[in-house]
Amino acid sequence: MGEREPAGRPAVDRLELAVPALTRLVTRAVLAAPGPVRIAVLRSAFDRARDAFNRGDLEVVFAAFAADVEYIPPPPLSGPALIRGKVEVMRYWTGVFEHYETNRIENLEVVESGGGVARRTARLRHGSSRDPEALDYAIVQTTRFDRGEVVRQENLVDGRERRPGSSGERLP
Repeated sequence: MGEREPAGRPAVDRLELAVPALTRLVTRAVLAAPGPVRIAVLRSAFDRARDAFNRGDLEVVFAAFAADVEYIPPPPLSGPALIRGKVEVMRYWTGVFEHYETNRIENLEVVESGGGVARRTARLRHGSSRDPEALDYAIVQTTRFDRGEVVRQENLVDGRERRPGSSGERLP
């Protein structure tokens, strides 16, 4: 956060980072828009997040996260079952990107389920020459918004928690 800007960062991503209050305002307006508009904009936002993830631009990926966000990482990755705080989420994913040389995400489906909740199905791939065990898995990600920010995000494999001994909480 606050580091050198990654190459290829689109203008809309630069604007989102430069004026977070505007981003929150636009997100609130989108979540109040008619269904077809809402889902189209959510799909576009998840596509921008995909592109940012695939170029390693974690600052953009997590730009809409609230400072006190609750985050459940994908179960195939090691680490805590629940992470609290945007800074800690960024630290977690920075560690993942340092461990794996290749990190890719592909959006498979994005649906909006109302009440400030969006769900997407995505495939993630992580690989490294240092670790012969590449990870390739699909997740169901549930994102809850409040006042234009992501306040909770949960990542499950096949819609179920699969982290042994996890005490991860679920969204209602």
